[in-house]
Amino acid sequence: MAQKHNLTIQVVSVIGGILTAIFFLGFLALARILRSDISCLIAGSILILTTLTISRKVVWSFLDAMNITLYIAGCVLIGFGINASINLFFITLMGISILTFLLSRGFILPFLSVILFNISFFGEAAHVFSSFYPLQIAAVPILGVFLFTNIFENKLFECIGTENYLSKYQPFHFGLFVSSIVSLGGLSINYMISETNSWLVACILSVCIWFGILIMVQRIMQVMKVTNPVSQIGICILCILICLPTMFAPYLSGSLLLILICFHYGYKAECAAALLLFIYAVAKYYYDLNLNLLVKSITLFLTGITFMIAWYYFTQKRTKHEKTESNTDYH
Repeated sequence: MAQKHNLTIQVVSVIGGILTAIFFLGFLALARILRSDISCLIAGSILILTTLTISRKVVWSFLDAMNITLYIAGCVLIGFGINASINLFFITLMGISILTFLLSRGFILPFLSVILFNISFFGEAAHVFSSFYPLQIAAVPILGVFLFTNIFENKLFECIGTENYLSKYQPFHFGLFVSSIVSLGGLSINYMISETNSWLVACILSVCIWFGILIMVQRIMQVMKVTNPVSQIGICILCILICLPTMFAPYLSGSLLLILICFHYGYKAECAAALLLFIYAVAKYYYDLNLNLLVKSITLFLTGITFMIAWYYFTQKRTKHEKTESNTDYH
């Protein structure tokens, strides 16, 4: 998928819009303009409707920061207006996110609506079950949707058509990616996995992520023409051996899955972000190991050797594949 939008401008717009929304809400609070739940609800609704109207009428890049400001401020104000009921709060935010995705145009608002829906959905689940477990397991369904969105990208492209490709699929895809990053980063925080039987949840999450890794490895082997069953089984066993130390750190194997997805499908910016997440995950995993410094060093050394062997194997395989293809084209 070619990324036709300028990612740098979008990131700057999002950061600028968030900061502006914070200052705008602070101004409203200090000025005591919004003194009741009803006034917050009315003001928030007006801001949301204004944002959607502008998005429908005009799609200009320089309006993105303003749309982000109005949209975030509107959601926050609506949240203040219905803070008495947490269930109604999350359900309302889910409804707003769905309407935003369906009605808005451009990239920014549909992208934000995907993130808002994920936060609201799993926040509602956590409230209903009165537990952090739904927030823990959020990484797996989000990663799963992101994985199968890429696998069935061509079919999705046929369904949405050329006209809605940029306006719907790209923000949906990038929203899922950012949600995956956020959910995996949150999963690495200790207080989110401090409940009873958290080790069992971590194991289940890791096994689910391993299945995703094996799916991606299988697709990579198809591209690299690895047809020998012995080689396929050996690669799968090697992948499992690499993932075994991450049994109780699903955020680490999740970052590996993100790297494989982004690398295989050629998403350069997302791959760089996934690599940064992986570096953070390795550092967090190393810090959390309940071992002495010598054992930690040996573990990192052996892991590095394993990765170097895997890298060497795939590099040699790719070189042979490229030589074979070039010889075939020559003849």
